[in-house]
Amino acid sequence: MDLRGEWQNGTRASEANRPPTGPRGTPISWQLGDQLSNCDDVSRVTETTDAGRRKTVYDLTEETYLVRMRTPVGRERYREVPKRDFADDF
Repeated sequence: MDLRGEWQNGTRASEANRPPTGPRGTPISWQLGDQLSNCDDVSRVTETTDAGRRKTVYDLTEETYLVRMRTPVGRERYREVPKRDFADDF
């Protein structure tokens, strides 16, 4: 039986094994991420490209990075990642 999209115990079956936070960070809205990445106070740490996908890391605060992931067609997603959990395998 396919349970994709169906609710089980208050959680969607497709989300049952996915942690809400952790090394991958916390998703933030595009509007907030775009605003933060364009601030004068935020510096870019690194930028990598793999198979057309670009990952840019910004030094947001003493404890967190802002990570922007851009697809080859230009879609952007932002995440706030604790520096202690930061890993290159996003």
